[in-house]
Amino acid sequence: MASSGRFLSSSWYRVARLRPKLRETAHVRRHRYRGSAWYVVSDTVNGRVHRLAPAAYAMVAAMDGQRTIDELWTDSAERLGEEAPTQDEVIHLVGQLHSADLLQGDVPPDAQELFDRGSRQDRARILRYVTNPLSIRLPLIDPDRFLAATLPYVRPLLGWFGAVLWLAVMLPALVLGAQHWPELTENVADRILSADNLLVIALVYPAVKALHELGHGYATKAHGGEVHEMGVMFLVFFPLPYVDASAAAGFRGKWRRAAVGAAGMLVELFVAALALFVWLAVEPGPVRALAYNVIITAGVTTVLFNANPLLRYDGYYILADLAEIPNLAVRGGRYWGHLIDRYVFGTENVPDFSSTRGERVWFLLYTPAAFIYRQVVTFSIALFLATHYLAVGVALAIWGLITGLLMPIGKALWNVLAGPRLARRRMRAAGVTFGALGALGLLLLWLPAPLHTVTEGVVWLPDSAIVRAGTDGFVRALLAGAGTEVRAGQPIIASEEPELQARVDTLRGRVTELEAKLASQRFTDRVEAAVTEVELDQARAELARDVDRMGLLTAVAGADGVLAMERPDDMPGRFVKQGDIVAYALPRSGTQVVRATVPQDDIDLVRHHLRHVDVKLVGQAADSWPVRLLREVPSGQDQLPHKALGSSGGGASAIDPRDQKGVRLLQRVFQVDLELPAGAPSQSYGSRAYVRFEHDWEPLGAQIWRRLRQLLLSHIQE
Repeated sequence: MASSGRFLSSSWYRVARLRPKLRETAHVRRHRYRGSAWYVVSDTVNGRVHRLAPAAYAMVAAMDGQRTIDELWTDSAERLGEEAPTQDEVIHLVGQLHSADLLQGDVPPDAQELFDRGSRQDRARILRYVTNPLSIRLPLIDPDRFLAATLPYVRPLLGWFGAVLWLAVMLPALVLGAQHWPELTENVADRILSADNLLVIALVYPAVKALHELGHGYATKAHGGEVHEMGVMFLVFFPLPYVDASAAAGFRGKWRRAAVGAAGMLVELFVAALALFVWLAVEPGPVRALAYNVIITAGVTTVLFNANPLLRYDGYYILADLAEIPNLAVRGGRYWGHLIDRYVFGTENVPDFSSTRGERVWFLLYTPAAFIYRQVVTFSIALFLATHYLAVGVALAIWGLITGLLMPIGKALWNVLAGPRLARRRMRAAGVTFGALGALGLLLLWLPAPLHTVTEGVVWLPDSAIVRAGTDGFVRALLAGAGTEVRAGQPIIASEEPELQARVDTLRGRVTELEAKLASQRFTDRVEAAVTEVELDQARAELARDVDRMGLLTAVAGADGVLAMERPDDMPGRFVKQGDIVAYALPRSGTQVVRATVPQDDIDLVRHHLRHVDVKLVGQAADSWPVRLLREVPSGQDQLPHKALGSSGGGASAIDPRDQKGVRLLQRVFQVDLELPAGAPSQSYGSRAYVRFEHDWEPLGAQIWRRLRQLLLSHIQE
């Protein structure tokens, strides 16, 4: 313990004559953290753990209940010299050990003080429950005797035999899981959150988590620890069993401590692997559904939550043990507070923060990353639940906002306005804090910021260059060869339709017949003549319509260009439908068009807040070309103009996996045509282009709010 501050204390008389000693249930173990020796004091009864530096332990080890604290401190000062702790540090040490119930003294305990301490602990526990919506613990039983009695039956699984068995099951499960990943993840949200499946999860999840917690308990017992608490933890309001394996913190070897932290996850992954084998082996039915839920609850949740060190679950404790930084999250928060007090608020006489250079790097990086990730997880869960159960998702989001953002901000502001450490620097602290908040408010709510959206497009032919079939028919002959120059209006493909030709011949005969009949009735029977005249007009109209269709059997070029068609040798005899593309008249010069798709979320910005548009072409990434908006299709559509824009063709748009052509979308888009300037390099038709729409500037807060609102609405509407 390095000395800092005054060597003597005005409060020394309060503790100088006390004769403390460690409780009989307290054990001390020597650990090494990042090359330095530390001593860990743990109580096997209440599970409390306290870490001591060598100088502090020298005093604690000498506490025998006979010598006073003043005698212990005097002896420490003589032996350690400049390394001896100050009187204030000794008072702080004694207070911490007393608060952790690790000391007993020669003075009878103050009953009122014990009651007050219990009340404070209860209030702190309730506050933790309120501020942490993801985890609430209720202790129920002491499982130590049960674990000790059954440990001989489980011990073989905790050694080399268990490791080999685990690998023998997990390795093939990983391979099979990768092969069947699309089937496992298809429509996973609806499958999990359906009303029938929620009951299955309610039965499966606690059972799987019970095995998880027993893994922690047995691993702790196998390494000599004791487990005296088991109960129910409400994880996102869902009851789950838990085991308090904090005794592992006293284990001397960091790999043993990490093994206890990993035991639960290893058990869950083993169970998930067995469930995968069952899921693959059985036919669809209740057993397969049960196995699927075990895979999700035991496998996916373990990887996403328990194994993630940014959440304070198993992965966090494993990281803290292997990095040799105990209490990483709490110390990281304190270090950030220390930096703000010292360098931002300019607080005087701030004691040095006890840490190494390597630990400070961890504190600087881990604390903000963990904070951001916790908020992301909370709101992601809320969004996921809101898709099917809106009230639950909104309630969780509000709770997360209050406990994750508003309460920490309120606590920080209260510290600035009333905290005792800032008494002498109150004005500066308040000025810096509220000045920063004001600047942030201006940045988010008033100061305009650039706004743009990006999408993809393809270089598109003008509509006049596309040769389409005018009507249904069979291709009879090619009237122009591929690669030849064609003129606008020049015939390209001749088709025939025998039924249409037969109908035209029939209608012509019918018209001739009705004309002769009308001529004979005109002067003999005027009533019959009127009826025949109506029939004749109808027949002539049908004939004219079919003759027009006959004319459409010949496809003509709509513009000058070079004729191109796909597999021209296969064209004769091929049946084409009206509107099918049969050829292209590729223009040798003129403007080029980029056809792009705009997501539904961005179409309002493109329509009403557009400043200008730039395009980058494939192979010309260094150059941007300003383009002109030619037209926009007013209604949304669920098909892409070209499969190159879809995910199956390397594009960014998500394609419906059921569509074999690769053009049907999962969400609707709007189509826009953009005209490239005359100086733009010539590109092959169908090549990709990247489009950037520059919009009117607006504050960042408005931009963030728009995206959050769209995200929420898109999930609610699903």
